Amino acid sequence: MLNQDTNQSLCEHTIQANTFWKRLCGLLPYKSLPAGEGMLITPCKSVHTFFMRFPIDVIYLDRDLRVVALYENVPEGKTLPFYKNAYSVLELPAGSIAVTSTEVGHQLLSK
Repeated sequence: MLNQDTNQSLCEHTIQANTFWKRLCGLLPYKSLPAGEGMLITPCKSVHTFFMRFPIDVIYLDRDLRVVALYENVPEGKTLPFYKNAYSVLELPAGSIAVTSTEVGHQLLSK
């Protein structure tokens, strides 16, 4: 996933969570999320980090992969807001948003 506005790669490999069971489980089975990996949850308008084993960065995207909202370094046990205009959520290793200078309104491109 590439941020077209900064020309920075958010993740080289994107895990697709596009079925009920994959969306339900999300990153729960993972002990960590290595740099360069991310999970794209589609459709999705809200996420939580209950029972997660590591903090994550969260990017809400519309249908065109434009950034609607973002949250950095979200720890275990949090519920993030519902975004009516979101279509999917990209979960990334903590620190990914800062490293790539990603901001609301930026356009992402699926590689």
